Amino acid sequence: MNIKIIDSKLSNVSSVKNMINWVGHEATIIENLNKVEDGDRIILPGIGNFGKAMNYLNEHGLVEKIHEIANKKKNPILGICLGMQLLMNESEESPGINGLGLIDGSVKKFNFEDKQLKIPHVGWNTLKLSNEHPIFNNFNKNKSRYYFVHSYFVNCKNSENVLSRTNYGQTFHSAIFKENIFGFQFHPEKSLKHGANLIKNFCEIKF
Repeated sequence: MNIKIIDSKLSNVSSVKNMINWVGHEATIIENLNKVEDGDRIILPGIGNFGKAMNYLNEHGLVEKIHEIANKKKNPILGICLGMQLLMNESEESPGINGLGLIDGSVKKFNFEDKQLKIPHVGWNTLKLSNEHPIFNNFNKNKSRYYFVHSYFVNCKNSENVLSRTNYGQTFHSAIFKENIFGFQFHPEKSLKHGANLIKNFCEIKF
């Protein structure tokens, strides 16, 4: 089993790689998916604009490859921050641009009447688990905190795809899944031991 991190030029992939190393595993940073083998685990980090990211994936032939490894080969895939949003069908950030559509849902922009709530949502916040899953093994609901930086949030169409919810002015879906596909809106690689636990679980759980 190998862990491969897709470098879409829109995130600090080295911080994800360092966290994987810290929990006792090795990862390879890749720019294409031509050498993905059965059982390899794929991580898609991202920071920035939905449309720009999807254009990059399309221009480099990655969309078709991601669909192949997710839907046919059934490799485990984890989207982080923007990478999670890319799993959706569409985003208000980039109207008219299709997402990967691996999980049914859309991406919405925070819009608060209370102007004391700043956008983006930046800082530490909690998760309220909605469904049980081994990826949350050793989760401590009283102590676990995760680091968020985002102006848009995911709204899954089906509740069975929601792993956790978080509140920031409103409740949004902060962790999602569908079979072998996962998404974290927060940055586990910046969330100290709590994020390390989730990364370790993703690397080790059986599918």
